Amino acid sequence: MSDTAQAPEGAARRTFAVIDGNSLMHRAFHAVPPTMNAPDGTPTNAIFGFLNMFLKMVDAFHPDGVAVAFDKGKPRVRMEMLPQYKAQRPPMDPALRAQFPRVKELLAHLSVPVLEAEGWEGDDILGTLARAGEEAGCDMLLITGDRDMYQLTTDHVKVVGTKKGLSDVQIMTPETVEDLYHGITPALVPDFYGLKGDTSDNIPGVPGIGPKKASALIAQYGSLDEVIAHADEVKGKMGENLRAHIDDALLSRRVATIQTNAPVELDFEHTAFPAYDAQAVSDTLGELGIMSMQNRFLALLGEDAGGAVASALEMPRVLTVRGDDAAAAQEAFGLIDGAIEAGEWVAALIDDDKAAGALFGLTHTLWVAAGGALLSFEEPDGTAAPTQEVVAAAAEHGADCAAGLIRGVLLLLFGRACLASPDVKALMHELSPVDSSLPEALDPLVAEPARLFDTTVAAYLLDSVHSDFDAAYLADTYLRSALPPAAGEEGAAPDAVSAAARSAVVSQAVVEKLEQALESEGSLAVFHDIEMPLVGVLAAMERTGMYVEPERLAELSAELGAQIDALAARIRELAGDETFNISSPMQLSHILFDVMGLPTKGLKKTHRGYYSTNARVLEELARDNEFVRLILEYREKTKIKSTYLDTLGPLAREMGDGRVHTTYNQAITATGRLSSSNPNLQNIPTRSELGHTVKTAFSVAPGSVFMAVDYSQIELRLLAHLSGDEHLVAAFNEGEDFHAETAARVFGVPVEEVTPQLRSRAKAVNFGIVYGQQAFGLSQSLDIPLAEAREMIEAYFRAYPGVRTYLDRTVEEAKRLGYAETMFGRRRPIPELKLRNPAQRSFGERTAMNHPMQGSAADIIKIAMNRVARRLRDDGFRARMILQVHDELDFECPLDEVEALADMVRSEMEGVVALKVPLIAEVSCGETWADAK
Repeated sequence: MSDTAQAPEGAARRTFAVIDGNSLMHRAFHAVPPTMNAPDGTPTNAIFGFLNMFLKMVDAFHPDGVAVAFDKGKPRVRMEMLPQYKAQRPPMDPALRAQFPRVKELLAHLSVPVLEAEGWEGDDILGTLARAGEEAGCDMLLITGDRDMYQLTTDHVKVVGTKKGLSDVQIMTPETVEDLYHGITPALVPDFYGLKGDTSDNIPGVPGIGPKKASALIAQYGSLDEVIAHADEVKGKMGENLRAHIDDALLSRRVATIQTNAPVELDFEHTAFPAYDAQAVSDTLGELGIMSMQNRFLALLGEDAGGAVASALEMPRVLTVRGDDAAAAQEAFGLIDGAIEAGEWVAALIDDDKAAGALFGLTHTLWVAAGGALLSFEEPDGTAAPTQEVVAAAAEHGADCAAGLIRGVLLLLFGRACLASPDVKALMHELSPVDSSLPEALDPLVAEPARLFDTTVAAYLLDSVHSDFDAAYLADTYLRSALPPAAGEEGAAPDAVSAAARSAVVSQAVVEKLEQALESEGSLAVFHDIEMPLVGVLAAMERTGMYVEPERLAELSAELGAQIDALAARIRELAGDETFNISSPMQLSHILFDVMGLPTKGLKKTHRGYYSTNARVLEELARDNEFVRLILEYREKTKIKSTYLDTLGPLAREMGDGRVHTTYNQAITATGRLSSSNPNLQNIPTRSELGHTVKTAFSVAPGSVFMAVDYSQIELRLLAHLSGDEHLVAAFNEGEDFHAETAARVFGVPVEEVTPQLRSRAKAVNFGIVYGQQAFGLSQSLDIPLAEAREMIEAYFRAYPGVRTYLDRTVEEAKRLGYAETMFGRRRPIPELKLRNPAQRSFGERTAMNHPMQGSAADIIKIAMNRVARRLRDDGFRARMILQVHDELDFECPLDEVEALADMVRSEMEGVVALKVPLIAEVSCGETWADAK
């Protein structure tokens, strides 16, 4: 250790942080999902988590200097004392091991000293630096997750104990250590470990003496030596163990004592943080693919460093165009026209200033990135037409702006440009409003999918388990660039553009990178042939909407309200004198488990300290308890009433066309299925009487019928096709009752002797297999013993041996590749397969089994939607596609088109793909949605 002079008396003490690198890297590795990789394929999740904790530490403590200590080689120093030291620990995960050299390289670029010594542990290096730094006049912070480090605390050495990363820390001083261990001072921590041992490190201690007994003995006698001296006074089994294991206790204390003489050196006087080169750090973060942290590191260097590293994503000049500025319009349309002629991607994004929940703002802006410029087309909401001069300037470049500046720009872009956007559908709705009573300037199906690029959908296809595909994510992941702060964000320059404008620039810049990534992952066909054609289809369906009868909804709401009131009265009656809010999980938990004394074995408490009352818990309890059954019924009815009956009517009345318009989301579900929101029309219960009742309020225009076309057992048919099991394929091809055929094979009876109960059980097994259900899940769904469920699954695999082979192969392939794939190339990453937690790993295996079926079914219904929508337009049908729910397409069909529409839709849906078994679409019609199903 280099000699450093003591700080002069009265001088301010510098704060120095020393990080236990191995401890934080391990915690980060297990805290961050294993889906992050550098461009060269090196895993980076531990590095990302480590950096995040590193920055939080800097923000929290503002140290003047930082160093990081790492273990190096086997812990020889302690193994010489105790050969079995840490011998029980499994080898380090290879994905974590690969990240240590990279994090050390990054720390070098951050000018953070990395200290390690062969045979020595990071704990001892922290101990050595703690004492040396204290002598050098520094206040020392030791960042670690190891409690044995508490022995190092003094007035000038604090241990920052990490619990959950650095979001939950415990700052340990001599006083807090003594308080934690009931009188054990830092100097006595090794004595404490000498008695209690440490199973995580294989330190033996004294058998039968845990933390409480160890602290009590030391408090009584003063130290381990004194405890040993008075061992004869300790009674019972504990005394016997103590006397028999005196040598173990003394050895354990030696092993648990942190060394302060490790062969490392650090010049505290001349080591400072931050003191790094911004460009070097930026380059290294780019190599790791972690550009999202660049701005945080730049900010540490101070305001003067703001320009030290120019973001790879620079904002182009801004040209603002208003409806009365002909010169700006002439230049802007010239730039767009030039980009179109050059075949360049043009990016566009709508922005307005309306507050959340407001109907109107003051300004409506279309941002367009084209021709090396950022074009801002502004018009007041509500809107004045552009001047004749602006209309003429636009017309010179093929844009018709007579009906509005923004509308004219978008018509030009959809008509001629290669158009990119984070939300292409939103741009379509500028020309094809969701309210179908408003005029439409462009049929969304006319826009050529080959010239459209939705960056959100593309990024989603590349990582469908990610939840947010905003500009920061795209820039970090695909451009290896941090974003400059937008207007209103911390650190933004006075002339910074808005977040929407920045997003338009990112969209234009990222298209090529996304295209390359899609091609390398084999997902380009899914993007261009399925997802992009679907954007216009969904926009058209959203505009069409669904006709509902507000009067019928109000009538149903009143009826259900009376039922809910009666239920509430009965629930309170059964609860006795207790007054409580039925809708409050906390109050309900109190009634169920404290007042009624229902069993809590196996139940988990929420973070607020009460037992959970989620649906799974209540369904289990409801089997034997009327009160719980009523609670479940109350929950279902209140949810249906508030979500649908009280909401859909007002939503329809808001629109000039009197219809309800859902929003379809392409980039949310990991399976590839569409989701529906505002309102969610896919989530109305399909099999309950209550859900059926709600659907009676969905009707169609006079002279039409509601037509539903549903794929029959599509996932089971896909299982037969993908597995190639000869018996499963034969069961479908013979056209018999598939579930009855399965029951006959599984239960060993002739088909004609299959009872409704056996058929129902076989049906549960069939669908359970598709979803990777295990014996426990089947036993719960059928309410049968676990052993019986296990035998049913085994019998199923004996009946269809090819299925087990296929599922096992699928799981192994997913473990090897890290993802599962559909027939069409849609990938689903499954990071859970790499996790150590058995429950999470089991979920990953079920996901791997299911995705090829469920994901392929999602692809098939999307392809069918694309084909049907274009046939409706090309063949001149008046019928309209109004809803998609999982494997079902719904239509509003004029009476005179029913037969033709049914034939066309059935033909298109069944012809999407040739399988080894028939793909069957079933048609049904009625006056309402309920009648059609």
